[in-house]
Amino acid sequence: MTKQRLVSRFLPRLSAVAVLTAALLTGAVSAPALAHTSPTRPAVVAGPAVKAPATRYVALGDSFTSGQGAPPYVLDGTPCLRSKQASYPIFANLVSPFKRVSNKACSGASTADVPAQLVGVSKETALVTLTVGGIDAGSNIVLAACAPDPVSMICLGTIQNSVAQLNVLAPKLVGTYGLVAATLPQAKIVVLSYPRQFKPGFSPLGDMLNGATDALNTVIAGSVAAMATPRVRFVDASQEFAAHGVGSRVPYFAFDPLNPYAPANFHPNALGNSFGYTRALVHDGVLRVR
Repeated sequence: MTKQRLVSRFLPRLSAVAVLTAALLTGAVSAPALAHTSPTRPAVVAGPAVKAPATRYVALGDSFTSGQGAPPYVLDGTPCLRSKQASYPIFANLVSPFKRVSNKACSGASTADVPAQLVGVSKETALVTLTVGGIDAGSNIVLAACAPDPVSMICLGTIQNSVAQLNVLAPKLVGTYGLVAATLPQAKIVVLSYPRQFKPGFSPLGDMLNGATDALNTVIAGSVAAMATPRVRFVDASQEFAAHGVGSRVPYFAFDPLNPYAPANFHPNALGNSFGYTRALVHDGVLRVR
């Protein structure tokens, strides 16, 4: 079955699940009345209305959250490459009670860009998801250097330099998570990992980049742990993406071998955003309103 057929079969099914979930959450689907009101009993006077839990959801960060691997993109006058239909924030919005107010993630965003993304975000936001740190570590430079010649010394040197950048990344991440937490005091902040992009053994370069991704995720997980607060959580999506890298039978990443510079390349496609990232969020229970 082709990737396109998988996506076309999945989207209607996901929408149906979302409709049913929403109906259950709002009480539109309810059990039949168990009994009518007894005439011999006084009517129950309703108490004060209970305030519904906040469900505002905002996505921040870089291209893995903007949905760069799943075109077409939103035409909003920015170079952010936000997927119009198939980013993981869109899928998360469909299968959870959280309602996405905006996806402010942008292709090429680093930790230095997150403060600007927070401008205008409501302090009543209840959930934030983000991927950030890859650009700080030089992932875009690595792809630019390695796409034309994966076995060149330039490519190898760029990867080694990227790994060296991880030594100064942790303080940037901690500062970024702290800023988001302080700016949005009611929000649960979910930091997602970067999945391995290549099937193990597919190519020497792929194995090298997978190793660099593992090292990056170790720094991200450690930075989240350093926050020492349950409000900031790390969600490791590696299990959901396992066996679905570039070169696998059913890849969760966009890759056009005829165009190594295609914008979508090496980013989660619609399958990766749904069965990968969104499923990781569901498995970790972060899409439940508490």
